[in-house]
Amino acid sequence: MFKSLLLSLLLVSVWVGEFDHVDAHGKMMKPPNRSSIWRVPEFSNQNPPANYNDNELYCGAIHQVDDPGSNCGVCGDPQAQSTPRDNEVNGRWYRGIIVGDYTRGQNIDIEIDLNAAHLGAMEWRLCTNPATENQACFNNHLLQLTSGGTKLYVTQGPGFYRTQATLPSGVTCEHCILQWNYRGGNQYGDCGNGTSGLGCGPQETFRGCADVRIR
Repeated sequence: MFKSLLLSLLLVSVWVGEFDHVDAHGKMMKPPNRSSIWRVPEFSNQNPPANYNDNELYCGAIHQVDDPGSNCGVCGDPQAQSTPRDNEVNGRWYRGIIVGDYTRGQNIDIEIDLNAAHLGAMEWRLCTNPATENQACFNNHLLQLTSGGTKLYVTQGPGFYRTQATLPSGVTCEHCILQWNYRGGNQYGDCGNGTSGLGCGPQETFRGCADVRIR
């Protein structure tokens, strides 16, 4: 009986761990990232492919040492994946669907759906040239939030996180790419000053890319 009980507890522990992994993480829903367009009825007539794991664009589970993270595909795919990666231009989930039509300098609505909150903070960057969809391109335009600064801090539990970001006043494009970068802060690590603490060291990182137009 004791062995049977121990085995049952072990199986439950494994099942819970797997459930937590599947249920975890989040996705950018406004504007929708390439893997999540299929969830938005507005774009159903364009037949976007359905990625049922669109809440797991977390660099192949590799925790990022730097911020925004250089060991990751720009749209959240594992860096080691052959190019174009699944969520990049011409990748598996890409269809070139423009999901946001804005004007330069506009304050745009952003909405993130987090199934599991990992503390930390989110930022958004804009790449103006799809032909050079790399992190250097995104880093040219780190968007300011209308609430101040560039970071939206995750201080609550799972749910929808909403904010507004300001597009650059001097940028127009027929096709730009908005990158969401969420660096968690729930891991303990070396803070670099002889101490260790929550949010220090490598952290889990999530991303998403949305194709937009700025007139």
